[in-house]
Parts: sequence; C-alpha cells; structure tokens
Amino acid sequence: MNDACASGHRSLTDVLAERVKLFGDRTAYTFQSANGDETISFAELDLRARAIAGALQESTEQGDRVLLLFHAGLDFITSFFGCLYAGVLAVPSTFPKPRRPMPRLQSIARNCGATAVLTDASTLGVIDQVSGSPEFANTKWIAVDSIQVSTASKFHPLNISPSDLAFLQYTSGSTSDPKGVMVSHGNLLHNLETIRQGFDLRSAEDGGEVQNGVFWLPAYHDMGLIGGILETLYVGGHSVLMSPAAFLQRPIGWLEAMSKYSATISGAPNFAYELCSNRATDEQCRELDLSNWKVAFCGAEPIRPETLQVFAEKFAVSGFSHDSFYPCFGLAEGTLLASGADGPGPLVVRHVDRDALGENRIEWVTQAEVDAGTGQSLVGCGDALNGQRIAIVDPKTQEECGEDSVGEIWLTGASVAGGYWGHEEETRETFQAKLSSGEGPFLRTGDLGFKSDGQLYVTGRVKDVIIIRGRNHYPQDIEKTACDSHEALRQDSGAVFTLSGEKGDEQVIVVHEIDRQYRKADFEEVIRSVRRAVAEVHEMELHGVVLIRHMSLPRTTSGKAQRHLCRKQMLSGDLRLLADWKKPVGKAADKGTKTTGTERLKKQDGPMTPDEIDRLAERIESWLLNWLVDRAAIAREDVHRDKPFAEYGLDSLTAVELSQELEDWVGVEVVATVAWNYPTPASLSVYLAGEAGGASDDPALADEVAVEQVDDEFAKVLAEIESLSDADAAAALGSDAPDDTSPE
Repeated sequence: MNDACASGHRSLTDVLAERVKLFGDRTAYTFQSANGDETISFAELDLRARAIAGALQESTEQGDRVLLLFHAGLDFITSFFGCLYAGVLAVPSTFPKPRRPMPRLQSIARNCGATAVLTDASTLGVIDQVSGSPEFANTKWIAVDSIQVSTASKFHPLNISPSDLAFLQYTSGSTSDPKGVMVSHGNLLHNLETIRQGFDLRSAEDGGEVQNGVFWLPAYHDMGLIGGILETLYVGGHSVLMSPAAFLQRPIGWLEAMSKYSATISGAPNFAYELCSNRATDEQCRELDLSNWKVAFCGAEPIRPETLQVFAEKFAVSGFSHDSFYPCFGLAEGTLLASGADGPGPLVVRHVDRDALGENRIEWVTQAEVDAGTGQSLVGCGDALNGQRIAIVDPKTQEECGEDSVGEIWLTGASVAGGYWGHEEETRETFQAKLSSGEGPFLRTGDLGFKSDGQLYVTGRVKDVIIIRGRNHYPQDIEKTACDSHEALRQDSGAVFTLSGEKGDEQVIVVHEIDRQYRKADFEEVIRSVRRAVAEVHEMELHGVVLIRHMSLPRTTSGKAQRHLCRKQMLSGDLRLLADWKKPVGKAADKGTKTTGTERLKKQDGPMTPDEIDRLAERIESWLLNWLVDRAAIAREDVHRDKPFAEYGLDSLTAVELSQELEDWVGVEVVATVAWNYPTPASLSVYLAGEAGGASDDPALADEVAVEQVDDEFAKVLAEIESLSDADAAAALGSDAPDDTSPE
C-alpha cells in the first residue's frame, strides 16, 4: 500500500508494539511541569493504553467515537493509544473552560455522535455545564486516572488494518460547523514516513541515534499530535513535552528544554520564533546550547523569511544554525505534512512583485523593491514527498497551471484522508476533485500558490482573496502593512475582510489589537497611520479601521486570525472595542475616533480624599461583581463581595482576562502579588481604589484590607496571571476557537 505498510506496520499500534519489543524500558515521553518532570517508557505506555482499552471495550463498541478532554500531559497520550487499541475513534478536543459554554466542543460531540469521553477525575468536577448539555445526554464519562493497571487483563487485541480509521481530526471554517477529518492508520503511517523522509531522520531500529524532540503545541492540533507526539515514537525517539501555557508564560523555556535535552527536532508556527527573538535577552542566548537542533520546522501561514532570519541571527551565539530551518506546508485533510524539502537546509526565498501577484502573475523583483514596499518575499516549502503529487490548478477551469502561475494547491497521495465525518457533499467537493484532463481524485486544499524550480510557494487562501477593481489582494499582506504602520499595533494580531457596500462593492475593513503597553496611545493617530500605510502600499482606500483589546482577536487553534468570525463579531457588536473609524457616507463629516467600552478611570494628580477613595472602591467593587457575572458566566446568586476568587473556579486565562480589564479600567497594574494579598472583590477594590487615588501608602487604608489565605491551586493561577498577562499570542492557542483555514 505504501512504504510504511510495506515495512510490516499495518497500524500505529503495530509500531508501538515493536517499540515495546525493542526499547521497552527506554523513556518515550517526558512532560515538563511546575511540579517537575513526569516520564513514561514505551512499556509503561503500552500497559496504560491496554488498561484504558480494556475499560473502553467494556463500555463502547468498535468504531464508536470517544472524545479526549485533557490538560497538557501524558494522560492524553495513553488515552489516545488506548482508543487505538480498543478500535474506537479518538477525537482530540480542546479542553473545556470551567462554567463557560463550549459551542465548538458541543458541535463536535453532536457531529461525531460521541458515546464516551475520556478525561481525568479533576476535570469531571468543573465541566458540569458541558456534561449536562443535550449533546452529552447519553455519553459515558471516564476518568482514566481511576482506571487500574489490572484492567489491562480485560483488553482483547484486535486485528487492525491500514484502511481502518484511527481518529477524527476536527478543523472547520468559522462560518460552518466543525468538520472531522477521517484519518486512517494507513494515512498516519504514510505521513509519518513522509515526515521521516522529509526531516532526513533515521529510525532507531535501523541503527540511528535516538532523536530527542521538544514540543509545546497542543495535542488536539494535528501539528502537535502527529508532528510532536507520534513522529518521535515512529522513529523510536523521545519527546519532551510542555504545555502551550508554559511556552506562552516563558518562551525561552522552550529553547532551554532544547538545550537541556540536546534536542535535535522541534518546530512551531511563525509567531513562536518571533516571540522568542523578541523576549530573549542576550545573556539568556549565551547560556543556551542549540547546536544539536538539526530540524527546526515552521509550518505557519504565511512563513515570513524576516522572522526566521532574525531568529537565526539572535541565536547564532547559542549555536543555532540557519541551515536547520525546514519550511513546510500541510493541512489536516492531508493528515499533516503535504510538502517539504529533502532535509533541512538554507531557506529558499524569492521576491515577487506585489501588484503582479494580485493579478495571479509572477514577476520577480529584487530585495530593494521589497524594501521599498513594491515587492514581497516568499519562502519555498519544497514539494510533495513519498510518492504524493501536488498540482497547481485554476480553481474555475480545473486546468493545471504551468510554472510560475498562481492557482489552487491540489494534493493526491496516500496521506490524503478519507473525507469529513458525516459531510458527504463537502467530502465530494474537497476530496474527490478531478483535473479537466480527468486525472484524480485530488484534495482541494483551498490554498493558493505556485511552483517554481521545484519549490512550492504558498500565497494565500482562495476564499480570503479580496478583489478590488479587478485586482486580487491577499489579506495577510494588508494585515502586515497595517501592523507595521504603528508601534501600538501587536504583531500578527490583525484581521482584514470585506463588507458589501450599498452598490455591491467590496469595502475593506481592518481590525487590529492594540498592544497592552500602548493602551493609552492616541488611537486617532494609530488609525490615521493604518489608513495612510494601506493607501500607500496597496493603493487601497479603507472603509473602516477597528482597534480592539489585547489578546481579543478571534483565532484558530493554530494561532491564525479567524477573519470570517472576526467579521461576524464586528457586525454583532461582540468585539472588545477600543476605538473605530468608518468612512463617512456622502457629505457626512469625519467624526474621527469613537471610543467605546468601559469608562477608563484616571489616577488623580494628587491624592484623593478618604471619601473619594471610598466611593471609588464601591465603583470598582460593582465593576468586579458585574464582570464575574457577565464575563466569567457565574450565576448572580453565587457572586459575593467577600467570597475569595479561588472559590469561583476561574481558569487561568479567564483570570488573565480579569486582570487585564482591571488594568485598563483602573489604570494601575494588577500583578500576582496584589491578588495574593487581596483575594476578594471587597479587599481588592479597596486596594485598587487606594492605588488609583494616590493613597496606597496610607497606613489606615492598609489596615482596612483583610489579607486572606488562598489554596495552592489558586496560587498557581495567580502565578500564571503575572506571567501570561504579557504573553504574545496566548489567544493563538485559545481552546474554543474553530479553524477558518487549514492547519499548518
């Protein structure tokens, strides 16, 4: 069937069985956490998986769908293999937020008809709202940490073939329900072999060195699951895992783990490399040893050559080699990797004329023209590997395009999945396309690109292309131009889309986050900068600019801007608005910037009187209580002024939202130590009022505040507030944002 199957592996469970036989006592996975490293060997993984499979076989039927709901950790891995052993379809899912609705999770459960959910005992106590919804009425909830190892004796081995489905990988557009990509064991084995060949790895069973990899990408995303967890097992290697939150709290921790474990493989979307470059100090760089890093894959769309160049220069002192980069293109519908080079190496970068690209033409230009704003740099992503084929196709005529011609990227080969679960029409449209010559079937990726000298260059998305006066504009280009126009705009935190005008014309809107440190910037000047830059670079007049709060842009699970959902939220008034501008209609005057949202409190030039501080404390307390009801979805009757925040069951990211909005409103910094000392709405309000009123040093005020004890779990949350509040791209891995583009 393919190289992987020809080697004797008929399923991923065969691979694990062979790893147990050859390297049973060798550590397969290490999970890093604040409580120390947790490890599991191949033999221990096999035993735990068989125990979970035994429990599943008692309560499910072969072919049933089983949701996996876990925090980052080893339980997800043992449960995933437990599902494979039991012959049920694993459905990796985002972790639910306590006491908050999870429409994506509920939609997934409804679509796949889940009969069981695997999670842990601690999670069962915080998912009452989700578990009580109609989608889970007949679903069995199983805490895997309560399953005894002895249950492995109840497991009955199955004869699994390459054509049997292994799991459902959910990915969707923001305008439709999530769609589950049906990935078979054959798809998995072929893609894992494709990745091995592309990365130029040698399996341990063939005498190769044990490959260490470090990964923080979420396990419910295809890059995190297949690229980070399964590939190292496939080659008999060792994965060091950390949570996405740990990376966002302290990006340098990713590279420190690479250094500690002499890791050879890792990768991430474009933003992660940029974040490390921005946050690492020169001293930290000198303390790292990245000389063993041989494969640094990057699969984000778009891959920006300047980001990788800056990273390579920044960490050259750490021993990182520019030749370790491995740009690639992939998507869940193709299991994961669709194109890449034959091993890592120097970046292949070409410069094209921006205007010609807008007309689906390729005209090569120089770096000087890129610097002048008339050109654009694109990174080559290799070509199809392991017997697959990529065709560039005119999406209207289905004719294959020639060299240096932009069209839709089509893929055919053994890694292409079987379609979308329960979506027959969309399966036919997406997975069964044929060229005008009759060749096929092909997978229509929905991505635009072109081939040149054996390299695939990805230029955008078919559905996201903006057509103004007959010219094509790619939203990511406009987003970058807007972002670069003013320092107050966060990197990679904008969305561009269109609205239909009264005459049917497309009106271009820019939505962009304001960086926290610039929340008091002149928003009118920011908007003028965006309008001016877009007009100069793209010869385009904007019809609207919307500035929103830090970390509030809707994103996919892989960190990409959800343009369609952002458009929907803008129209419904659900964006966390700071300011906006709209092009006047007719003779209407330009009203300038309109500031909305919560009134911002200002710290006085001089100290307030005690009465003024009391009144301010009452206002802050009222705001806090209303926030807990409106934003944290806590019942009104459960909210009390003297009830510790720990008792509200806030997850860390919800607590981060609270701290940020408090900072915006009150105008004083809300750090972990403050919340530790003033852990109730009443005590925190008094403290913040004193800070805002300039009376924080008043001993009488300090005596009024009761310092209460909080439990250890909430202490962890407070620590995350401190470190995550400035995390660049925390929302990039938000748990309930559906995809509107293909995963990396």
